[in-house]
Amino acid sequence: MAGCQMYLLYALRQRKRRVYRFTAVLGIGFFLLGIARIWYMQQQSYTIETILKEQETSLSVETDASRGWQTENEKTILQGKIEKKERKNNQTRLYLNHVFLRIGDKTYKTNSVLVRLKQEPSDQSCRIGTTIVLEGNIRQLNRAANDGNYDEFQYYHSLNMDYHFDAERICGEYGREDVLAEKLFMIKEKLKEDYINNLSERNAGILGTMLLGDKELLEKEVSTVFQQAGASHVLVISGMHISCIGLFCYGLLRKKGNFLCACTAAVVFLFCYVKMTGMGISAIRAWIMFALLMAAKLSGRSYDSRTALSVAALVLLWKNPYLVENAGLQFSVAAILGVVVVAKCIGQLFPREQKQQTQERKTGDKAANKIRKIWKRQIRQNFLVSLSVQLTTLPLVAYYYYEVPVYALLLNLLIVSLLSVVLINGITATLLMCMGKIVVGRLFAGPVIMMLELLLDGIYVGVSWCSRLPGATKIVGQWPIQRIIFYYLMLAATCLLIKKRTKKSGNRDGNRNTNILLRKFPIVLIGSVVLLLVLRPVKSNHLMAVLDVGQGDGIYVRLGEDTNLFLDGGSTDVSKVGTYRILPFLKSNGITKIDYWFISHYDEDHVNGLLEVLETEYSVENIILPGKQPDIKNYQSICALAERRNIPIVYMKEGDCIRSGEDTISCLLPDGEYQAEDENGKSMILLYQTKYISGIFTGDAGEAEENWLLEKQRLWKVDFLKVGHHGSKYSSTEKFLKALSPELALISCGENNRYGHPHQETINRLKEASAEIFDTMEGGQISLEEEKGRITIQSFR
Repeated sequence: MAGCQMYLLYALRQRKRRVYRFTAVLGIGFFLLGIARIWYMQQQSYTIETILKEQETSLSVETDASRGWQTENEKTILQGKIEKKERKNNQTRLYLNHVFLRIGDKTYKTNSVLVRLKQEPSDQSCRIGTTIVLEGNIRQLNRAANDGNYDEFQYYHSLNMDYHFDAERICGEYGREDVLAEKLFMIKEKLKEDYINNLSERNAGILGTMLLGDKELLEKEVSTVFQQAGASHVLVISGMHISCIGLFCYGLLRKKGNFLCACTAAVVFLFCYVKMTGMGISAIRAWIMFALLMAAKLSGRSYDSRTALSVAALVLLWKNPYLVENAGLQFSVAAILGVVVVAKCIGQLFPREQKQQTQERKTGDKAANKIRKIWKRQIRQNFLVSLSVQLTTLPLVAYYYYEVPVYALLLNLLIVSLLSVVLINGITATLLMCMGKIVVGRLFAGPVIMMLELLLDGIYVGVSWCSRLPGATKIVGQWPIQRIIFYYLMLAATCLLIKKRTKKSGNRDGNRNTNILLRKFPIVLIGSVVLLLVLRPVKSNHLMAVLDVGQGDGIYVRLGEDTNLFLDGGSTDVSKVGTYRILPFLKSNGITKIDYWFISHYDEDHVNGLLEVLETEYSVENIILPGKQPDIKNYQSICALAERRNIPIVYMKEGDCIRSGEDTISCLLPDGEYQAEDENGKSMILLYQTKYISGIFTGDAGEAEENWLLEKQRLWKVDFLKVGHHGSKYSSTEKFLKALSPELALISCGENNRYGHPHQETINRLKEASAEIFDTMEGGQISLEEEKGRITIQSFR
C-alpha cells in the first residue's frame, strides 16, 4: 500500500503544492488506516488460534491421522453468510464470511472459513447470500513440514482464513439469497455439463479452467505439463482473458449502441463473468483496471495502466491486507508491470518502422510489404510482451516452483497469438452449446466445436512437446529474498538506464539513429543478470536432512562437496510422497540430481516415493539395492523403471564403500553369512563418516541384526543414530546404544501412526544413553547443516 501511495504522490509532483500536500496527508492517513486494519485482522486471527489451542487442552480430542479432522465431545456450531460456493472432487464447498463459532457455551467471531459438506445439500439449501448454521468439527490448517512443502496455512491465511470446517449436518438456514450470484453459479454448473457432453475429457478440463476458472475437470497431468512448459497462465482467469473478453464485448456493443451504454454494459457483463468464475484475485484486479479504462473513455481522460494497477492493488489490499502474501496477486502485479513498464523500455531499443517513401506497384511487393508490417508490429509486440513478462515474473517462478521453463519465451509467442482466437472460439462454442435446442445451435455448433477441439489439441500438443524437450526446465532452487530484491533492483536500474540514455540522446522513439551502445549495452546487462542468477542454482547448506514423509523414511545426505545421496523414500500415510514431499525438497534446495539412491529394503514405506521419482524426468544416476529379490513386487518395479531410464543398479554388501573426497559411506549389512528371519532384517545398514560428523543408518533392522553387528565388532562410537524401524521397541537395544553412544537420535515416523512409534521403551533407552532426541512427527524435517566446519541441527517447525 505504501508503494502504491508513493507512486500516486510521484505522479502528482508537478501539480500545485496544496494538492500535493493534501495528497501526501491523505496517503499517510490511508497508510495508518491500513496498519490499523492489519492489526485488527491479526487480533482476529490470534483469537482463533487461541480457541484451537484451548480446545486441544480442555476437551478430549480424537484426530484422524490421515485427514486431521477433529472429533470432540462437545458440539461445535458454526454460523456464517455464504459468500460463494463451488464443486470440487464431487463435494460441495462453501466460503463463509461474518462467521461466528460456538463451542460449548462460548461464542467467538472469527475470520472467513471454508466449509466442506460431507452430505450433498438439496437444491433449495445452501443458497449464496443466505446465513447458514452448521454442526461439525474444526480442522486446523497444515503448515509446511519440509523445505519446498506446500504450506496450506500460509495460502489460506493470505485469503483471510484461519481454519476449515467439516460440516456433519445443516442445522438451519435463513436470510435472503443473492439471486444474481446463485443464478451465475447454476449457469457455471450447466456450462460444465455442456463441456463434458460435447468435448473430450482433456479439452473439457482445459476450456473449463480457461473460461470458467474451475479446475474440477482438469486432469493433474495436464496442469503439470502446462506448469513445466511455463504456460500455466493460460489456465488462470488472468488479465489477458479479461482484456480479450472485455474489449471484445465493448467493441461488439459499441457498433450496436451508443458510447455510454457500450462502456456500462461491458463493465457490468465483465463483473458478472468475474463473479461467475469465482472472484479470483487476478480476475478482480483485471476487472478493476478494465472499469477504470471504460471510465477514462467516458470522461475523455487518458488511461494510465500504472495508475490503474495502483488503484486496483489498493482496493484489494484494503479489503484484505494479507493478500500481499498471495502468489496469485504477486504474479498478476508483476506481469502487468512487465507489460506496461519493462516492455516499453525494451521497445525503445528497437527502431521504429519508417514510412515507405516509394509506392509499391507490383502485387508481390505489396504482399511482402504487408508481411513485413505484420512482423514489425504484431510479432515484435508479442515478443516484447512475452520477454518482459518472463523477466518480471522469473523470481516468483523460482521462489514458488524452484525451476524455470527454458523455452517459455518462444512457446508464449505462439500462445499469446492464439489465445484471443481460442477465447473467442470458446465463447462462441459455449453460446451454441446453450442454444442446442434451437436450429441455429444445432446447425453451427458442430463445426465450431470441431474447430475449438483442434485449437485446444494444438495448444496442448505444443505445450506437451515443449515440456518434453531436453533441458525443458532448469532447477534453480527456492530463491532467497535477498536474491529476488537484487534481481528486481538490477532490472529497474536497467530500465532507468535505457530511459535515461534515450532521453539524453534525443531519441525517445528509438529511431534508427540510436547509437549502438545504447541499443546493445542494456540487453547485455539484462542477459548477464539472467545468466548469473538463473543458471546458478541455490547452494544448500544441508549436510543431511531427515524429511517428514509421515510413516516412512526419506533421508538426503551430502557426501563430499557435490555428491548427493538419498536413502529410502516412501510412506504409508502420505499420498504421493515422492511428488509432494521428496521432489519439492530436492528442487527447492537446488539439488539437480541424485548420484546414488539407496534402498534399505523393499517395504512400501521405503520405496513408493522412489518409484514416483523414477516416473518423472528427475535425474537419478545410480540405484543401490541390498540384494536381488525377484519375488517382491517393489523390487520388480524398481528394476523395470531403472531399465526404462537406463539407470545402473548396484547391489551393495558388507565392505563396499562409496567415497567422495574425505567422506565415505560404507555398508555393514547385508553380508554373505547372516540370514535374516524377515524382510525388515534384510535391511541395508550404512555407516556415514565425514571429517565433521559420523552416523549410522539402520533401516528397519531389529535386535537380531544389532546383535550380529556387535558380535562381529563392526560398531564404534558415532555422533548420530538414525533410529531403526521408526522408533520400534524391537530396535535400538541397550547394548547397541552403549556401543554407539550417539549424541543425537533421529526418528522418522508419522503423526498418530497405528504402530505407536516411537515407542516409549525406545525413548527411555535413548534418554538413558544421553542422546538428544529429534523426531519428524513433532518437529518436521530434521536438518544437519555444515557451514565453515561448524555443524548445527534444527527442526523445521
